Order: sequence, then C-alpha cells, then structure tokens
Amino acid sequence: MMVQVMWMKKLNRKDIHILKKLVKPHIEELEKGEAGSLLASISRYYITDREDFLFRLDKLPDEDLKYLAERAMDGSECLLCIAPQCAEVFLDAVERRLSPEIAGRLRELFENVTTGYKDVT
Repeated sequence: MMVQVMWMKKLNRKDIHILKKLVKPHIEELEKGEAGSLLASISRYYITDREDFLFRLDKLPDEDLKYLAERAMDGSECLLCIAPQCAEVFLDAVERRLSPEIAGRLRELFENVTTGYKDVT
C-alpha cells in the first residue's frame, strides 16, 4: 500500500516563478477569464486524488456547490470533462449537501451524455 504524504511550505519567489512556468497556460486562461470548466480544470490539474477533490469540494459553501451543480445542469460546466475519478465524488457531494433530486438530475444527465441513451432497466 502506497502512502502519499503531503506537506505545505511557503513558496519563495523562485518557487512561484517556476510554478507559473509549469502551469502558465492554465494561469493565463484563468487571468483572462477564459478557462474552460471549473470542475474540469480543478479535477485534472490541481488535485492529487479523489480524497483531495472531496476535501476541496467540502471547503466550498453550499451556495458555491449549488452554483456548480446548476452550471452542470445548464451545460456550462462539463460533467464529461471532469477527471473520471472525480465525477462520482462531485455527484455524491451534491447528493449529500444539496439534495438527492439535484444529484439525480445530474446523474441522469451524466449517464445520458456518456452512454448516449438512458438505460431503463
């Protein structure tokens, strides 16, 4: 079993300079307000695993989680663009914190988009 140890340090100017080079396209997109899906960007570039994604979602107030869920329902947040291991984490967080009804609509949308049809079994 692999144990991942994460620690935080204060970034110095050189650290920040290198970090900006490594994530430059993403930083530039964010600064211009041109980034794609928030959930996709976070789940693909800034998290380490499912637990990290859940930790970050849990830091959001319900109001912000609701905003993201509403954007997913109107198509401006791409559920298919979320890292696969994070899609279920997001849907579970919506169910737990907002409502099973909202989560159900999102799950149905996600399933219809990923499979192209609704399984009625």
